[in-house]
Order: sequence, then C-alpha cells, then structure tokens
Amino acid sequence: MRVGIDVSPLTANRTGVGNYTYYQLKHLLMQTKDMIFKGFSSGLVEVDLGGLPEIGTHRHIPLPTRVVYKSWDWFNAPKVDGLLGGIDVYHATNYYLPPVKRTRRVVTFYDLAFLREPKWCSPRIVGPFSAGVRRFSKEADHILTCSEATRRDVITLLDVAEEKVSVAYGAVNEDFAAMQRPEAVDLLARVYNLRQPYLLYVSTIEPRKNVEGLLRAFALASKEIPHKLVLVGATGWNAEGINPLIASLGLEDRVMRMGYVQSRSHLPAFYGAADAFLFPSFYEGFGLPVVEAMTCGCPVITSNRASLPEVGGDAAQYVNPDDVEGMSATIQMVVGNERLRESMSAKGKLQAAKFSWSACATQTAQVYRGLY
Repeated sequence: MRVGIDVSPLTANRTGVGNYTYYQLKHLLMQTKDMIFKGFSSGLVEVDLGGLPEIGTHRHIPLPTRVVYKSWDWFNAPKVDGLLGGIDVYHATNYYLPPVKRTRRVVTFYDLAFLREPKWCSPRIVGPFSAGVRRFSKEADHILTCSEATRRDVITLLDVAEEKVSVAYGAVNEDFAAMQRPEAVDLLARVYNLRQPYLLYVSTIEPRKNVEGLLRAFALASKEIPHKLVLVGATGWNAEGINPLIASLGLEDRVMRMGYVQSRSHLPAFYGAADAFLFPSFYEGFGLPVVEAMTCGCPVITSNRASLPEVGGDAAQYVNPDDVEGMSATIQMVVGNERLRESMSAKGKLQAAKFSWSACATQTAQVYRGLY
C-alpha cells in the first residue's frame, strides 16, 4: 500500500501541527510494514525529515504554500498523486485537500474554532479556512480529528456523516519528560529567577485562550493567596491588551510573562514546580498543555468546554470560562487543599498515560486500510 502524506509542517521549528504530523508519521513508519510512505511538501522553508529515514520518495515544490493552494483552487493542478508517482491514499495533514487523479484522500481537521466563534480567530484564518473546510469535508473520503469534541463539531457544523469521521488523539512529545520537583525548583531559580509559589499558564496568548478572564480571576484570588501567575507562551493575534489589563488590575508585581520558552527541556520544570496549571480556554481541539501538565503531575484547572473535559477526565477541576468569580473560587480551593492537589496529581498522571503516539498511528493506519 502506497501512502502519500503532506509533510509541509515538518520544519526545523515545528508548531503544534508540525509536532502532531511528525510523531504520527514516525510511529506509522515504525508500526506499518505493509505501507510505503511518500512525502509531499510546499513552501519556501525546507522541510526537516530528520529521524524519518524510512520515507522513500519526497517531492517538494519550492513555492509559497499559498501560491500552491491557489493553483489547486484555480486550475485543479498539479495533481499530487501524479507528482508522487502513484499512491493509493493521500493524507492532507493540515486542513487543505489537494486535487488528485484517482487516489482516495484523508484530511485532518484539528479544530473548527474559526467556524464556531470567528471572533476568536484572525480574519486571515476565518475567511480562507471557513470556505475551504466546507468543500474539503465533502470531497474527502475520510476525516481525522484529534478529539471526540472536534469530531462532533465536524459532523454538526459541516453536515458530515458520522462514519466518515474518526479520532486519532495526540500525545506529549517523546522528548517531554517529567522533572522532579526539587530539580525543577532549582532550574527555574537559576535560569529564570523564578521562585515559588506560583500558578502557571502555558500556551499562545490570544482571545480564544481566555487569558483576560484568567487574569481577572487571578486578581480576585490574589487577595487571598500568596502566589504569582506565570504566563508562558508567545503573544498571538489580538493580544496587545494583555499588558494594559495586567496594569489596570494592579498585578504588575504578581504576573510574570516569560514569553516563548526556547528550551523545550525547560518546559517540564515550569509544570513541575507550579502549584496548579490554569487553562480556562473557550475552545480547544485537543488541549495539549493539559496533557503536558498532567504528565508532570501538576494539578489542572481547566475549562468545561469543547475537548477539555474529554482530555482531562476525572483528574482536573473544571470551571465555566465565563464565570470569573467561580474560577477564582476554584483556584483558591485547589491552592488551599494539599490533599486535593496530591489526588489531582496522581489521577493526572494516569489520565495522561492514556494518550500515546502509538495509539494515534494505529487509528490512522486503520483509516488508511479502510480506504484501500
């Protein structure tokens, strides 16, 4: 069986989609001896296939990906299966489905935030993606999602038959490992001048993540607890108001913005030394930071929306992301109850262990075989 796969997200500085694609493909190559994989990519940035030597054919179009997309839309060419010399199944790993001559096609949709609440997303995403996914959902032979919540969104928002959509859960990166608390405390003090006690948020700062609501809840809780709030993550779209909000709430001395942590090996330290991880996002297709926190034994307080209850299971405490006072009360409850935090930590490690790249690859391979 010959499988073509879009490896464009596999750049040297992989994003979330890039990591998902990389580890999914890595385990497919390890587990499927009956399949030959051929990579396709486009863009001005060269892909990095290091660690994936089993990929035989790789065809790269050195043009901006948006130009390739327009060629597909306007001219229905080039046909990707022709470029790869013939394949049985093609997997579009990042929403956009290319034209083919006769090959069966799978597409992955990670979330549909741009359809559910366009105000959460940049107009550069909402316009092209909203139009594209509706068409691609009809043209694709099968759709993969990374959570049951997103699967339900695909079925309801795009009017897709249930049997046409499957879930292949993501997992933490294989180089991500929990760190003992004393080691984590020492590293953060030496490298980042960060000391306990603190609460943690990790993700891009953007409207969908509800960082504004988190800051307002923390402002209330901070009157009763000694903790700082540490924000780890790059500043995303429409997040320029975060610093002014921090100032208006009088939290300049209680909130630390760390930006994007360049060293992935340091990220487990932030989770490992925190008293709780706070993630009151309005919408997540999967919610990888929740799994990262649970892997490190960090108690999780997260939203009761979308995929987050599915990912957190019985290990997390859930809040209504619109209820600032309720969020503050939950923060104070968890911080003030050591026995509860120990229980959440233990349950979290068990919950995190349910997600693996091996299982992701197994589910994906089943979809390929079902189309062959």
